[in-house]
Amino acid sequence: MGVSIAVALIVPLLLGVGVDALLHTTPLGVLIGLLAGIVASCYTAYARFRPFL
Repeated sequence: MGVSIAVALIVPLLLGVGVDALLHTTPLGVLIGLLAGIVASCYTAYARFRPFL
């Protein structure tokens, strides 16, 4: 479960870094990627623990 949460957080963050490199909008892509990663990792944790709630 830890790996899936880490992947859900890191992949959007790296995509945000890539968008920043292409468009030269330094903090914007990273922040959007980080926000998307946090939402995705929270949903992943919720989906994993839903049967126990």
